[in-house]
Amino acid sequence: MTARQWLRRTRVRLTLTYVAAFGALAIVAGAAFWLVFAQAQYATVDQALTAQARVIGAGINVDNGQVTFGGDVPLPGETTHGIAVTALLVSRRGTILDQSGETQGPTGLARAALRIRPLDTPVNLSLGGRPDRVLVLPVAGSRAVLVLARPITELEDTLTQTALLLVASVLALIAGAAALGYWVAGRALRPVRVMAATVRDISEHDLGRRVGLDLPPGDELGELSATFDAMLSRLETAFDTLRRFTADAAHELRAPLTLMRSQLEVTLRRERSAEEYRASHDVLRAELDRLSRTAEQLLLLARADSGSLRPRHVRIDVDDFVQEVSSRWQPLAGRHRLRLESDGATEGVLVGDPDLLRRCLDNLLDNALRHTPAGGTVAVSVAGQGPWWVLSVADSGPGVDPVVRATLFERFTRADPARTRSGGGAGLGLSLCRAIARAHGGDVTLLESASGAHFAVQLPRPNGAAISAERARPGP
Repeated sequence: MTARQWLRRTRVRLTLTYVAAFGALAIVAGAAFWLVFAQAQYATVDQALTAQARVIGAGINVDNGQVTFGGDVPLPGETTHGIAVTALLVSRRGTILDQSGETQGPTGLARAALRIRPLDTPVNLSLGGRPDRVLVLPVAGSRAVLVLARPITELEDTLTQTALLLVASVLALIAGAAALGYWVAGRALRPVRVMAATVRDISEHDLGRRVGLDLPPGDELGELSATFDAMLSRLETAFDTLRRFTADAAHELRAPLTLMRSQLEVTLRRERSAEEYRASHDVLRAELDRLSRTAEQLLLLARADSGSLRPRHVRIDVDDFVQEVSSRWQPLAGRHRLRLESDGATEGVLVGDPDLLRRCLDNLLDNALRHTPAGGTVAVSVAGQGPWWVLSVADSGPGVDPVVRATLFERFTRADPARTRSGGGAGLGLSLCRAIARAHGGDVTLLESASGAHFAVQLPRPNGAAISAERARPGP
């Protein structure tokens, strides 16, 4: 791993962010401590200088412009506490009138002191390589000034040592914070590593595994873990559906192929008459039609799954549409000795793909006619309900077994589990109806009915669409 890749790791970036914040606070705190400590040290020195200035000032005599200290008494060279202090009485011209204590170059100190502004404020001066704390005060009644100086070499050494100690302490604290932050970030991100390792090891053969981290409610990583588990559940469901769909599709396609192969093998065993060949070809053609219907339905469902099933938007007169679809099924209803009733709207417009919607109603009518016993009734109707058109197909058959209601619209599901695959469709009709309705922004549902099955196709009703109340009625 390169340095750049290492720095891009979340754990490292979290640690660096924490260290930067902690380091800034530690530096500010260290600098503040040093400033307060330095001010306290200088304040002690300044208090000693001020106290000594009051003592000397009380003994200064001014007589006819002559400034002296206590007559023949010399200036004190130290404070009452024994602290050595240099004292100078300096005229405005820089002439030293009196002095005490030890200092290197009193003349230089006197000249430097006259340039200090403002007076009464201690300042640092470095004369002859030695730092001094200097206080300059005017002498009342004269043009002279009193200069007090105290060496602060030890003080500056103390401040330097304190600064070095603070720098070392801050660096040590930052290093400790970096180590602690790296460890804490690792502990905090451990669930993420567990999730990554678990998900990395999961394949399509063990989608039943879950991350299952035991984290407190409301924890962000707990929510992420729950999201991963929910995603794995959806993937498991999708893979199971895909496996079942693949197996059922293979069975649906294999059955007619096997029948066609057997038919061809039997036919080719010996010479046949033209009538026998024609009968064999009729069987093959029926199976080819079945294969074509199944393949076309699977293709439409695959397009719906991928989101590429985009219906055309054509204005359709709902009354003509319902009448046209039901009229095409009248002959088959008559052969089954069934009564097919249709009721539409006198005025109403539906916007959709007529071919797809026709296929949807055809599937529902085919389903109703095959499940309704002779002498029964199948009714097709349309009604406007608020912003929706509801196209209903109801029959007087045995209805739908409650056992299969939950999976009725799944692929390869049959309303009558007792029916064999050779006795009708492949169980794709209702799935295809729902896919077509949802592609139009609607849905297909099985409504509760006292007898038989009642399917309702709900489709959006365009603005301004109207329906005649006299001819529209709710489904049974």
